[in-house]
Amino acid sequence: MNSQVFGRVSIEGIQVIALSRNGGTSASPYNSLNLASYVGDDPKCVSANLDLVKAMVSAEGISIMNAEHGNRVHVVNESGIAPHGDGLVTKSPGLALVALAADCVPFGLIDPVNRVVAVGHAGWRGVLANVVQTLLDEFVATGAQLAHTQAVIGPAICAKCYEVPAERVEQFREVCPAAVSSSTHLDLSAGVKSVLASQVTQIHEFDGCTFENEDLFSYRRAAGDPTGRGGLVIAIGAS
Repeated sequence: MNSQVFGRVSIEGIQVIALSRNGGTSASPYNSLNLASYVGDDPKCVSANLDLVKAMVSAEGISIMNAEHGNRVHVVNESGIAPHGDGLVTKSPGLALVALAADCVPFGLIDPVNRVVAVGHAGWRGVLANVVQTLLDEFVATGAQLAHTQAVIGPAICAKCYEVPAERVEQFREVCPAAVSSSTHLDLSAGVKSVLASQVTQIHEFDGCTFENEDLFSYRRAAGDPTGRGGLVIAIGAS
């Protein structure tokens, strides 16, 4: 596995890659495989990095999530920056979907029978707004069947490192208790998994804490300094 890839799953010609921060063209502090155009990086470097990612999954185009920490989902068929939202769905062969993330949870859905894929981005606001279920619903509405669906959960900040105000933990006890790790810590990946677990046939997890692992981008580790974004990329192979 090369330095650009943190984890990979291939499901009947559908490629899913969790990206590392390595092997790109961006200079410090965005070094080096930054895919976000909104963090201050050189646009030429971002474009070159996106080309690298397209090549990794043999895609002809790439649709990039424009996350807003909510639960809006869009069906996309064209390359470019998607409308604001935290979920993308496509049936288009050769179009890669990218869920950008640093410490939030990027996740994906794959129906290899009906050839539908989706990516989502779940921060604490998104988990509370149930972005996972919203994406599942749109995924099915686009032609997928959960009886054939596998899910992928990308690396995110771990529960030990994700300390939050006690009031926020109490919100989660009411809405998504699976994400509560302690009175002051949340496990967002567990929250995402709890929604997926009863609805899909298999869940692939790329373990790794973005805060602890320097091969991954981390907003918290950057502590206010600029940093890039990596995340999860999915593409149906071009026919």
